[in-house]
Amino acid sequence: MTLKTKIVVAVSISLAVILAAVCVILFAPLPMNVDWDSIYDVESNVELLAANAEGNPTDAPALIKKNADGTVDTSDWKILQFTDMHLSEQNKGDLGNDRTIAEYIKAIEKEKPDLVVLTGDIITSIRGRRRATQLCEIMEKLGVYWAYNLGNHEGDAFYKLPRKTLMKVIEKYPHCLSEGSVKKTADGTDVWGIGNFVVNLLGGENKVVQSLIFLDTGDAISNSDAKKLGVEKGSYDYLKPSQMTWYKEQVNKVTENCTNGVKTMLFIHIPLVEQKAVKYVNFSDLPEGWTKEQAGDGWTYIPGTEAKNHDGVVVGMDALQDGWNNISGTATFEGVCSSDYNNGMYDLMISLREGVNGLFCGHDHTSDTIVYEDAPAGSTPVYLAYGICGGYATYNVYKKNMSDDPKRLKKGYSVITVHANSTFDYGAYCYDYGTTSTYIVNSLPVA
Repeated sequence: MTLKTKIVVAVSISLAVILAAVCVILFAPLPMNVDWDSIYDVESNVELLAANAEGNPTDAPALIKKNADGTVDTSDWKILQFTDMHLSEQNKGDLGNDRTIAEYIKAIEKEKPDLVVLTGDIITSIRGRRRATQLCEIMEKLGVYWAYNLGNHEGDAFYKLPRKTLMKVIEKYPHCLSEGSVKKTADGTDVWGIGNFVVNLLGGENKVVQSLIFLDTGDAISNSDAKKLGVEKGSYDYLKPSQMTWYKEQVNKVTENCTNGVKTMLFIHIPLVEQKAVKYVNFSDLPEGWTKEQAGDGWTYIPGTEAKNHDGVVVGMDALQDGWNNISGTATFEGVCSSDYNNGMYDLMISLREGVNGLFCGHDHTSDTIVYEDAPAGSTPVYLAYGICGGYATYNVYKKNMSDDPKRLKKGYSVITVHANSTFDYGAYCYDYGTTSTYIVNSLPVA
């Protein structure tokens, strides 16, 4: 056999192996290992009213709860927030999709929420269409309305299902409230992003008790934006001016320019720059001027946030920036992965504070911090809250060697309870220990 023939044979074998691997990835079975027959309808009494439909006083889709006799159910609204479930190809074991989806279904059947919100990095599989269809079918069997923000890992590679296609797959299901259509500002400008939409919650006399606004935070900043804004290429993306304009219009519309007592909530994936008001400090790489006992100027260590390695040695803890508050019991074990560009979104929210309850995001898997600045007398804070990560096929506190308890993975979901007067409660259920922590009651932090 000549050298040329040997090369041809070797290349042919390599290509055949690669092709076989691709076929396995793309066409092999991708089961969602759940007992489909055991999933049951939670018998929600929530009904969907189309924009401007009879009984809906708003120009956005609205949810309303009805009693058996047809009257409006004015009880509290229960929303479950799940984030960063990372439903990929990794199924088996305690650190795979099997556990993630089992906990997810169990939580919904136990809590019987009125609405489920997914704040991104949910469908991350190479075979995204199949995973998305499986998730949608689960939600239809549960009979619960749900809304889905796209994260930075949906469609973030050429071999994944494109973001726009993913949105088209899910929005055709009856209980999915997500909208991929391009919105327009009042002056006719196209709003950037895929999945900017509003869902209003109605109460007594069909009046809005809370408006939920969903915005797409994209994935990586474009090279042109990075150059124009003077940030590094590869930085995380940010909310664009058109989105901020549209957001302001939606807030002012439902709150009558923040005068009628109605509040709004914003759901996104990538956090805002201001959420860096809490940061994890690694004791083996202390910033200049810091010690293990004393934080640097403008910062204070937060007791109770110590990270211990597998040997029980404290390796770091959180610090809080002056002028900010962090709700006790929440913590981060990593840096805040926001955009490098501060777009002014938080300042906009503060300017609308009488119509804003806060922001709820995901993205950073070992953070559940809730930061806020003191509110003026007679007002409540505007909260910046991380949802607790719900995915097991991803990194966790113990895997990062930041806990001496192998059971402590920091996985679960958040519970948002909306009251008729537009105030809310906020807490988190931790899968690790089967416990619920309450952090906010009637829009005020728990002491």
